[in-house]
Amino acid sequence: MSEDIHHKTDPSLDEEKKTAASWDLKQETVEPIEDITKRPVDDDRLFENDIQHMHEDELDIINVNKVVGTSDDTTLRCFSVRGVVIGIGLAALSSSVSQLMFFKPVGLALSDTFMIMVAYVLCTLWSKLMPKGGWLNPFPFNSKEFACIYVIVSSANVSSYATYILSAQSLYYDNPPSGAGAIFLIFATQLVGYGIAGQLRSFLVYPANMIWPITLPTVSLIRTLTSDKNEARTRSRYFFYIFGAAFVYAFIPEYMFPLLGGFSIFCLAKNDSVWFTRLFGGSNVNEGLGILSLSFDWNFLSYYYPMVLPLWVQLNIYFGVLLLWIIGPLLWYYDVWDAQSFRFLSNGIFAMNETTHLGYTYPQKDVLNADNSLNYTKLDEIGIPKYSTIFALSYICINFGVTASITHVGLYYGKQIWATIRTAKANYDEKTQDVHNKLMQNYPEVPTWWYYIVFVLGIAVNIGLAYANQSSLPAWGVILAVAVSMFLSLPLNMIEAITGQGFGLNVLTEMICGFILPGYPVANMYFKTLGYNTLNQAGKMAKDLKVGHYLKVPPRMIFSSQILGTIIGSIFNYIVNDNIVTTKRDILLDPEGGNNIWSGASPQTINSAAVTWGGIGPLAMFGPSSQYYIVLWAFVIGFFLPVPGWLLHKKFPNVGFNYINVPMILVGLATLPGTNSSWITVSFIVIVVTQGFIKRRYNNWFVKYNYLTSAALDSGTSLMVFFLSMALFGGGSGIVYNFPVWWGNRIDARYVDQCCLNCDEGALI
Repeated sequence: MSEDIHHKTDPSLDEEKKTAASWDLKQETVEPIEDITKRPVDDDRLFENDIQHMHEDELDIINVNKVVGTSDDTTLRCFSVRGVVIGIGLAALSSSVSQLMFFKPVGLALSDTFMIMVAYVLCTLWSKLMPKGGWLNPFPFNSKEFACIYVIVSSANVSSYATYILSAQSLYYDNPPSGAGAIFLIFATQLVGYGIAGQLRSFLVYPANMIWPITLPTVSLIRTLTSDKNEARTRSRYFFYIFGAAFVYAFIPEYMFPLLGGFSIFCLAKNDSVWFTRLFGGSNVNEGLGILSLSFDWNFLSYYYPMVLPLWVQLNIYFGVLLLWIIGPLLWYYDVWDAQSFRFLSNGIFAMNETTHLGYTYPQKDVLNADNSLNYTKLDEIGIPKYSTIFALSYICINFGVTASITHVGLYYGKQIWATIRTAKANYDEKTQDVHNKLMQNYPEVPTWWYYIVFVLGIAVNIGLAYANQSSLPAWGVILAVAVSMFLSLPLNMIEAITGQGFGLNVLTEMICGFILPGYPVANMYFKTLGYNTLNQAGKMAKDLKVGHYLKVPPRMIFSSQILGTIIGSIFNYIVNDNIVTTKRDILLDPEGGNNIWSGASPQTINSAAVTWGGIGPLAMFGPSSQYYIVLWAFVIGFFLPVPGWLLHKKFPNVGFNYINVPMILVGLATLPGTNSSWITVSFIVIVVTQGFIKRRYNNWFVKYNYLTSAALDSGTSLMVFFLSMALFGGGSGIVYNFPVWWGNRIDARYVDQCCLNCDEGALI
């Protein structure tokens, strides 16, 4: 390798190369963040130097390089007992909180960046208090050890998709899996996708435009805490100020004054209108569309990462939300799919009373046999389940989005993918490599056979569990689910690598299993979990590899850290999931989806899909003679949706039609039902201010502090939400301690934002 691509280090350390990992090295030196606006302007390249006129994607890549840095010190060590012990402890905590948040109206887990701050404090104390040297404290705490701890925690800091089916099985079906079967299911379904990620590194990790935007707050924070002492002190102080303020403030909207979490001037002015509730309400899950509602609770406002995702991505998403605001009421008004017989927003499934023409909760246990297979005689008596109309619309949008993502990636990134395929992975042309790829050549890659072993082992364990847990899914079904995910991992994960948002394979896999195994809802849930989670975990591995790529951590350490974190997370996901399902069963089974504290919307959605796609089957529910036939056709139509925008871009390449992203528009359209909606208006204002104004007008501040601010707000708020959930809302003891009822805390009303406060009792909302 030529000298110009070697890592850069502080010249004062040149004589200490051989002992750089010793206690003589007190502080890492990382290049300070520069102000791009102070660079000399080359008139021939004015467009590249002028932030005000720079394309969004170009500015994003430049900002990424400024945030993550372009230097490395290969002498820094990664592995220590300190890192492993603290990583495991924080992984246990974060996985527990993530699983708890699965049952919240808007789940905001302890962010990875907050866990990193905790790790920083603990590791710094360990480093100072323990005797220096030896296996307990072998070297100063550094950015690469920091990154490995992050990966351990990040791998655990999720609510595993397998817990979705475990909660649905416990709530709606007989014969749920044993404790051991549940834990191994959580682990195995996360493990199998890692093998795929290893084969996609050249597409999802190495290219510079695969930014993975949601990693930037984490990388920014790690660099802040390991950079020059003065800069680290200033930015760390800033982080803790914002974190402390967010933590204290969150107590107000989350407990004392929940009206701040979402209120509508329209509802306060007219609280006896069902239609005002449908249009303007939004503080509770599935209350209404939240049009022009105001929220001052970051727990809600952070739904689409307003300070992190690029502006062009957010504009596409919120255009989709705007379409939902228009289309949703029109579908109800014209009674499309019997809309007026059911709730305006709901994730449940319903049966129709032919006398009153009103819907009621579908009695699914009456149509299932003892082994959870479908009883066709009972089905004929009760009838095919029905959806709320906007729930059916969300299915259509999701199906549009899956195939539209394939077309979008093919049209806009097909040449890049093909060029990567043609180029040997280990022999990139020097001109095609960015600085990060060149620096990472100092470290050996993970051997491909490691990924193959993980992949094959994961499939084998899942086959065994499919039989042990009495899922009715045969071995060939497990293999088919994984194969579908393998085929679609590249396009769907590439969309997320670029935009920070994307679609999963949950609906597509439900449909496939419904065709091949009709009448088996539990088998459908298992098939969907394998198909969806394999792709999801492939993306998660790629994202963590990108973090290691940005911070120049050896890939083998990232791989090992992720496997360790996955094991810890699986255990604690199960423990918390089992506790909440047992103690909050009645609330989770509420047909309205829960309340402003606990939400059963996600298990309801999983179960609704299992019964309709798996039990009854896609032909009966969505076949040519059904009212929902467009749901299946959406897979075909979706292939063509990105084409008009692409043709316009080809015809008018300088207009900006390339920023039309149909999958992201569909993400916005599919936002509801399943969450509250009071956050939409204020969140959009935050996006315009930070990603639209500050990023261009005050770019240096944006690079230094924007991602830190987002991390601090997320962390402080999520920590308070966790404390309240466990201490006051019954998450720990099962006993709820409510704040006294007053005008700003109408927990005695149907909705805390006081929409429909004086509606007729029993009004269908």
